[in-house]
Amino acid sequence: MKKSFYLTLTVFFTFIFLFVFSVRYFENSNMEKLKKDNSYTVVLDNTTKASIAKVSDKAIHYRKINLNIWSVNLILSFAIPIIFILSGLSRKLSEFVKRISRNYIIQLALFFIFFTLISCIITFPLDYYRGFVHRHNFGLSNQTFYKWFSNYLKGFTINTLITSIFIWVPYFIINKSPKRWWLYNGLLSIPVLMFVTFISPMYIDPLFNQYTPIQNKDLQTKIEEQLKIADISNSKVYQVNKSVDTKEMNAYMTGVFNSKRIVLWDTTINNLTQGETLSITAHEIGHYVMGDVWKSIVLGGALFTLVLYLVNKSLLWILHKWRDILGVRRIVDVGAMPLIILLLNIFLFLANPITNTYSRYVEREADRYALELTKDNSSVITSTIKLHENSLSLPKVSKIYEVWYYSHPSYYDRVIFAKEYAPWKENKPLKYIK
Repeated sequence: MKKSFYLTLTVFFTFIFLFVFSVRYFENSNMEKLKKDNSYTVVLDNTTKASIAKVSDKAIHYRKINLNIWSVNLILSFAIPIIFILSGLSRKLSEFVKRISRNYIIQLALFFIFFTLISCIITFPLDYYRGFVHRHNFGLSNQTFYKWFSNYLKGFTINTLITSIFIWVPYFIINKSPKRWWLYNGLLSIPVLMFVTFISPMYIDPLFNQYTPIQNKDLQTKIEEQLKIADISNSKVYQVNKSVDTKEMNAYMTGVFNSKRIVLWDTTINNLTQGETLSITAHEIGHYVMGDVWKSIVLGGALFTLVLYLVNKSLLWILHKWRDILGVRRIVDVGAMPLIILLLNIFLFLANPITNTYSRYVEREADRYALELTKDNSSVITSTIKLHENSLSLPKVSKIYEVWYYSHPSYYDRVIFAKEYAPWKENKPLKYIK
């Protein structure tokens, strides 16, 4: 029994290490190729040109360190729950919370808090290096240590407390419906995601940064004109003071119902031309008009239901085969939580190609919408180049990394698309703007 258990673990980690090795091999090969490539010039019109610069040694070095961080982080996501299981820590922690309280709901909450706290202690050095040291070393961060650490504590506290308060709900469903809990919990995730998406822009995000109306009135007027063309004149557009945290640029679409909004980083407004900022805003307007937040919530819930189905099947098989080794007999046992988290991490990892393939499609369509709304290929191209080069992003990545982890097309592909897509020049019908 023990032999088959440890053999399964060995096979699993062999797969993970082979995956990490493959990604690192293909990514390093890609970087070697990029080193040899010259700059790529895009002719925007008869007089204007834009160039994707030759990849700098700094960007290559930054990418290599990011690969090291990714490798360790991926392995830890599986190793930490396994350590809890194999070391007996899960069993001891389960016994400890049962001595504190006889109430099952409190036991679940306490177990989750202790599990998350211990996990945080293990990962904190990597989180600190990745989020503070690494970004400062490459001149991408403006954060003081106090700002970084306070944000880190806020995020940890909010996530841990909210989850610990409501973690009894999925367990209650498992108890009530042992055979179909995966379906009901999966369906429940849709309104939960909707509620979180609704409250986050209004109550969570402002805890980390300051959100204000667009300060540049001329830019605000131009954005209002875009919103009118897109037939969403009542939309909210904000800017956020990300310059206190970073030198990078970005924008995003968030919220549902009356919390729906487009947010521009102040670094984006301050470092790009007005035309470039409008092209980025048009991309986010595309997400807004096409209902991408809603689609992500519903499709995400559907995929999560499938993941929970696989988790359920795996849990039943594992507990039938190795319950004595694991020290848990039922899914609802408090001590089974690390095993559930491990399986969730495994299947969500395996689902990455699905979620990111869909995400890349959505982002491509938002690029298409931005081009149709602005009809300004030049600004779309130059804003894309500036945004990515400022973040030390590589113009291309290996195929395996793109499929597994890239939520957007590579910025080289986005530039090529923006260069070639202009149906209005040939009086052809547009896909989105009528």
